[in-house]
Amino acid sequence: MTEEVDENVLDSLSDIEKHYTVFAGSSEDDVAYAKVFWSSLFLQPPLESRLVSADIRQRLKVAKAPESTNAAGKLASWPETDDIQQNAYLKQKQEEKQRYVEMAKKRDQIIDLLKRQRNERIKKEMISLQHKPQKANQSERIASKTLSSPLDEDQKEVMKLQ
Repeated sequence: MTEEVDENVLDSLSDIEKHYTVFAGSSEDDVAYAKVFWSSLFLQPPLESRLVSADIRQRLKVAKAPESTNAAGKLASWPETDDIQQNAYLKQKQEEKQRYVEMAKKRDQIIDLLKRQRNERIKKEMISLQHKPQKANQSERIASKTLSSPLDEDQKEVMKLQ
Protein backbone atom coordinates (compact mmCIF):
# COMPACT_ATOMS: atom_id res chain seq x y z
CA MET A 1 0.00 0.00 0.00
CA THR A 2 2.84 2.35 0.73
CA GLU A 3 4.23 1.57 -2.71
CA GLU A 4 0.95 2.69 -4.31
CA VAL A 5 1.05 5.95 -2.34
CA ASP A 6 4.68 6.49 -3.37
CA GLU A 7 3.76 5.91 -7.02
CA ASN A 8 0.84 8.40 -6.75
CA VAL A 9 3.15 10.97 -5.19
CA LEU A 10 5.70 10.46 -7.95
CA ASP A 11 3.01 10.77 -10.62
CA SER A 12 1.72 13.99 -9.08
CA LEU A 13 5.28 15.34 -8.90
CA SER A 14 5.84 14.55 -12.58
CA ASP A 15 2.58 16.39 -13.40
CA ILE A 16 3.81 19.37 -11.42
CA GLU A 17 7.13 19.36 -13.28
CA LYS A 18 5.26 19.49 -16.59
CA HIS A 19 3.45 22.69 -15.62
CA TYR A 20 6.04 24.45 -13.49
CA THR A 21 9.75 25.12 -13.77
CA VAL A 22 11.70 23.43 -11.03
CA PHE A 23 15.11 24.81 -10.04
CA ALA A 24 16.77 21.58 -8.97
CA GLY A 25 20.37 21.84 -7.83
CA SER A 26 20.39 25.68 -7.76
CA SER A 27 21.33 27.89 -4.85
CA GLU A 28 18.65 29.71 -2.83
CA ASP A 29 19.77 33.08 -4.24
CA ASP A 30 19.45 31.84 -7.84
CA VAL A 31 15.99 30.48 -7.10
CA ALA A 32 14.91 33.80 -5.55
CA TYR A 33 16.25 35.80 -8.52
CA ALA A 34 14.57 33.45 -10.97
CA LYS A 35 11.22 33.79 -9.15
CA VAL A 36 11.47 37.60 -9.20
CA PHE A 37 12.39 37.53 -12.89
CA TRP A 38 9.48 35.28 -13.89
CA SER A 39 6.98 37.16 -11.77
CA SER A 40 8.07 40.44 -13.38
CA LEU A 41 7.19 38.97 -16.78
CA PHE A 42 3.60 38.36 -15.68
CA LEU A 43 1.39 40.51 -17.95
CA GLN A 44 -0.74 43.11 -16.23
CA PRO A 45 -4.38 43.50 -17.33
CA PRO A 46 -5.15 46.44 -19.62
CA LEU A 47 -5.55 49.81 -17.98
CA GLU A 48 -9.24 50.01 -18.84
CA SER A 49 -10.07 46.81 -16.96
CA ARG A 50 -8.62 47.91 -13.64
CA LEU A 51 -10.97 49.32 -11.06
CA VAL A 52 -8.60 51.94 -9.76
CA SER A 53 -5.59 53.37 -11.51
CA ALA A 54 -3.13 56.08 -10.59
CA ASP A 55 -3.06 57.27 -14.21
CA ILE A 56 -6.78 57.97 -14.37
CA ARG A 57 -8.38 60.71 -12.33
CA GLN A 58 -11.12 59.12 -10.30
CA ARG A 59 -12.89 62.24 -9.09
CA LEU A 60 -14.28 65.37 -10.63
CA LYS A 61 -12.81 68.73 -9.81
CA VAL A 62 -14.33 70.52 -6.83
CA ALA A 63 -16.21 73.73 -7.60
CA LYS A 64 -14.55 76.92 -6.47
CA ALA A 65 -16.13 78.95 -3.68
CA PRO A 66 -17.98 82.02 -4.99
CA GLU A 67 -16.32 85.34 -4.44
CA SER A 68 -18.10 87.68 -2.05
CA THR A 69 -17.81 90.81 -4.29
CA ASN A 70 -19.70 89.23 -7.20
CA ALA A 71 -22.28 87.54 -4.99
CA ALA A 72 -24.12 90.79 -4.23
CA GLY A 73 -24.41 91.66 -7.93
CA LYS A 74 -25.62 88.17 -8.84
CA LEU A 75 -28.30 88.16 -6.15
CA ALA A 76 -29.79 91.34 -7.51
CA SER A 77 -30.02 89.95 -11.05
CA TRP A 78 -31.75 86.67 -10.07
CA PRO A 79 -35.30 88.02 -9.80
CA GLU A 80 -34.96 89.72 -13.20
CA THR A 81 -33.90 86.51 -14.93
CA ASP A 82 -36.70 84.60 -13.19
CA ASP A 83 -39.27 87.11 -14.44
CA ILE A 84 -37.86 86.97 -17.95
CA GLN A 85 -37.90 83.17 -17.97
CA GLN A 86 -41.41 83.06 -16.56
CA ASN A 87 -42.68 85.54 -19.16
CA ALA A 88 -41.03 83.56 -21.96
CA TYR A 89 -42.56 80.35 -20.65
CA LEU A 90 -46.04 81.86 -20.41
CA LYS A 91 -45.74 83.31 -23.93
CA GLN A 92 -44.66 79.93 -25.29
CA LYS A 93 -47.61 78.20 -23.59
CA GLN A 94 -50.01 80.81 -24.99
CA GLU A 95 -48.66 80.36 -28.54
CA GLU A 96 -48.95 76.60 -28.22
CA LYS A 97 -52.56 76.91 -27.02
CA GLN A 98 -53.32 79.23 -29.96
CA ARG A 99 -51.91 76.66 -32.42
CA TYR A 100 -54.08 73.93 -30.90
CA VAL A 101 -57.19 76.14 -31.14
CA GLU A 102 -56.43 76.86 -34.82
CA MET A 103 -55.92 73.16 -35.52
CA ALA A 104 -59.26 72.37 -33.85
CA LYS A 105 -61.04 75.03 -35.95
CA LYS A 106 -59.48 73.66 -39.14
CA ARG A 107 -60.54 70.14 -38.16
CA ASP A 108 -64.12 71.29 -37.55
CA GLN A 109 -64.18 73.05 -40.94
CA ILE A 110 -62.98 69.88 -42.68
CA ILE A 111 -65.62 67.78 -40.91
CA ASP A 112 -68.37 70.28 -41.90
CA LEU A 113 -67.17 70.22 -45.52
CA LEU A 114 -67.24 66.43 -45.60
CA LYS A 115 -70.77 66.41 -44.14
CA ARG A 116 -72.00 68.90 -46.76
CA GLN A 117 -70.43 66.90 -49.58
CA ARG A 118 -72.03 63.69 -48.25
CA ASN A 119 -75.45 65.33 -48.02
CA GLU A 120 -75.16 66.70 -51.58
CA ARG A 121 -74.14 63.29 -52.89
CA ILE A 122 -77.12 61.65 -51.17
CA LYS A 123 -79.50 64.25 -52.67
CA LYS A 124 -78.09 63.64 -56.16
CA GLU A 125 -78.41 59.88 -55.72
CA MET A 126 -82.07 60.30 -54.66
CA ILE A 127 -82.79 62.42 -57.74
CA SER A 128 -81.04 60.03 -60.13
CA LEU A 129 -82.73 57.02 -58.50
CA GLN A 130 -86.11 58.21 -59.83
CA HIS A 131 -84.79 58.27 -63.42
CA LYS A 132 -82.97 54.96 -63.41
CA PRO A 133 -84.71 52.06 -65.14
CA GLN A 134 -86.00 49.42 -62.83
CA LYS A 135 -84.02 46.24 -62.83
CA ALA A 136 -85.90 43.22 -64.12
CA ASN A 137 -86.09 40.06 -62.13
CA GLN A 138 -83.64 37.29 -62.98
CA SER A 139 -86.44 35.03 -64.28
CA GLU A 140 -87.69 37.74 -66.67
CA ARG A 141 -84.19 38.21 -68.07
CA ILE A 142 -83.77 34.51 -68.73
CA ALA A 143 -87.20 34.34 -70.40
CA SER A 144 -86.45 37.29 -72.65
CA LYS A 145 -83.15 35.74 -73.72
CA THR A 146 -84.76 32.42 -74.59
CA LEU A 147 -87.48 34.15 -76.60
CA SER A 148 -85.04 36.28 -78.52
CA SER A 149 -82.86 33.36 -79.49
CA PRO A 150 -85.49 31.70 -81.80
CA LEU A 151 -86.18 35.07 -83.35
CA ASP A 152 -82.51 35.54 -84.06
CA GLU A 153 -82.39 32.11 -85.70
CA ASP A 154 -85.38 32.97 -87.87
CA GLN A 155 -83.76 36.22 -88.96
CA LYS A 156 -80.56 34.42 -89.86
CA GLU A 157 -82.46 31.92 -92.01
CA VAL A 158 -84.23 34.75 -93.84
CA MET A 159 -80.90 36.44 -94.52
CA LYS A 160 -79.52 33.22 -95.99
CA LEU A 161 -82.45 32.89 -98.37
CA GLN A 162 -81.96 36.29 -99.84
